Amino acid sequence: MTLKVGLIGCGGIMTPHIEGWKNASNRAEVVAVADISQEAMGKAAAQLGHPVQMYTDYRELLAQPEIDAVDIALPHHLHRQAIVDAAQAGKHLMSEKPLCLNLDEAADIARAVRASGVTMMAAHNQLFFPSVLQAKQMLMQGDLGQVYMIHSFDCSARRRPLSLNKATWGKSEPVFSDTWRSDPSKMGGGEYIDTGYHPTYRLLFLAGKQPSEVAAMMGTYRLPLQEEDSASVQVKFDDGVMGHVLTSWAFAAPGARPLLFSIAGEAGHLWGEMDKLYYQPVGFQTPAVVEFAGWNYARTFAAEIEHFVDAVVKGYEPLHSVDEATATLRVIMAAYAATDSQHAVRV
Repeated sequence: MTLKVGLIGCGGIMTPHIEGWKNASNRAEVVAVADISQEAMGKAAAQLGHPVQMYTDYRELLAQPEIDAVDIALPHHLHRQAIVDAAQAGKHLMSEKPLCLNLDEAADIARAVRASGVTMMAAHNQLFFPSVLQAKQMLMQGDLGQVYMIHSFDCSARRRPLSLNKATWGKSEPVFSDTWRSDPSKMGGGEYIDTGYHPTYRLLFLAGKQPSEVAAMMGTYRLPLQEEDSASVQVKFDDGVMGHVLTSWAFAAPGARPLLFSIAGEAGHLWGEMDKLYYQPVGFQTPAVVEFAGWNYARTFAAEIEHFVDAVVKGYEPLHSVDEATATLRVIMAAYAATDSQHAVRV
C-alpha cells in the first residue's frame, strides 16, 4: 500500500518534514500541498522534486478522495480547526506541536478524532532521538532503580535581540520572519508553548507517570516579546518523581553539545545528547557512553514520519497520539497558571 499524502502549511518547519516524506517514498507519496502562499507551495513542490496539486484552501485538499493522510504544519491558532476538519474528512493525520492553544480546543480535537476513527499522531519528533528511546528502555527495565529526578532541556540563543533598550521593542525589525509568532493570541503564549513544548513532552515520556503538581517561573530577558522568552518549570509526578524543564530563546545551554535530558536514580545517572547516551552507575567514576553515529536533528523528522506511516498502514496507536499531546498541553497550561498566580497548580 502506498499512502497518498497531502501537506497543509508550507512554512519553514515543513522543510524537514518534506525530507522525511522523501525518505519514506517507497511507502508514501506526497500528492498535494496547501498554503495561502503560492510561493511557499512552489518551494515545497521544488523540494519534493515532482508535480503536486496545489490548493490555497486546505479544505479543497481534504475533499480529494485519493488522499489518505495529511501532515499539518500551520501557525498554532489554526491547528484546532485544521485537525478537526481533517478528522471529519476521514484523513489520518500528523500535526505539528503544540496540539492547539488551550484545553477546550484539545477536547474538541479528541472528540473529532475518536468519532472519525482516524489515526492521529502528534509530531513530537524529539522522542525519536535514539538517546531518548534508549533511556526510556533502560528506565522501563529498572536500570536506575527508583527514579528521583528528571531534567529536560531545550535552550538556544539563535534569535538575536533587536535592542537592549526595551522602549524600542516592537518598533523596528520583527523578531520573527513569520510575524504571527510575535502575537500571543496566535502563539498561545511565548517560548514555552513553542520550543518549550519539546522538553515538556520529553519529560512526560521519560517519567511515564501522571503529573500531579506544576510550579513555574518565566521571564523575558533578551528578546522583544510580549510574553516569555525563557521558562523554568517544575513538575511533580504521582509516584514522587520530580521533573524540571529548562527552556529558553535567550541563552544557550553550556557546552558544545548541549544535553537533552538528565536522570538521577538510586542506582546511578543517565544523561543524553542528540547522538550520545551516558550511563554512570553508583560507584563508578567514569560513565559508559553509547554513541549513535550519524544522528542529528533532521533525522528525527524522518523517523517520526516512518513511524506515522507504520501506524497508519499497520493500524496501531502511534507513540504519541491526541492523549499524550493533551497531557503535554495540560502541563503547559498549568505552568502558565502557576506563573500568573505565583503558586503551584494541581493537575
